[in-house]
Amino acid sequence: MAVTLSTGFFAQAQIGVNTNAPTANLDVNGTLRVRSLDKTNESFQATGDVVYIMGVDANGKVIPIEIDENIVLEGNKLRVQLPEVETSIAELPNGTNLEDNYAPGENGVINDLDLGIVILPGDRRGTWPVIRLPNGDNDAKVDITGFKAVPDGTMAFIYPTSGDIQLKKDSDESQPENRIAGENDHNIKKNEMMLLMYDGEIKKWIVVSKH
Repeated sequence: MAVTLSTGFFAQAQIGVNTNAPTANLDVNGTLRVRSLDKTNESFQATGDVVYIMGVDANGKVIPIEIDENIVLEGNKLRVQLPEVETSIAELPNGTNLEDNYAPGENGVINDLDLGIVILPGDRRGTWPVIRLPNGDNDAKVDITGFKAVPDGTMAFIYPTSGDIQLKKDSDESQPENRIAGENDHNIKKNEMMLLMYDGEIKKWIVVSKH
């Protein structure tokens, strides 16, 4: 094994292992082992907040890697901490009933329904609103051909409380970016819920699941 010590003008030492031309304070041309970091050494435990871990770039240089806020260290293991998903009850804008949004001349048909979803700057969308869709004393089925577009990935529960709702697939009665994707119409019974997500790539709403 060859160990080389080189110093510069300011006497900053560079140590090379198996190399005569070190390019860092410690330049190892070979493998590296730190015995105190052996997995069986239970006495080694991280203390305090760990904000960096070590990584190696394409040139073999050891570099610090910053740990993002959704990565936590527990028992010397890195774990992804997913944001908690909360739900909140929301009403249609201005607290209106479904029949207030019927298409002119149509009984029980709604096009381009505005769910009133507002995404504020910095919102990570950890909350999936439950959109309550009341219709007063009218318990007749309502057809909805589309919902107004929202930011990509936005999710919401649709919750009819007066009567059944049918979501019409790819209906040209709504604007193209507001339509609902699918091979078939989707029926939501009174007091049941359906989870929808807006796909910004295809610019349509898709059904995620029915509850």
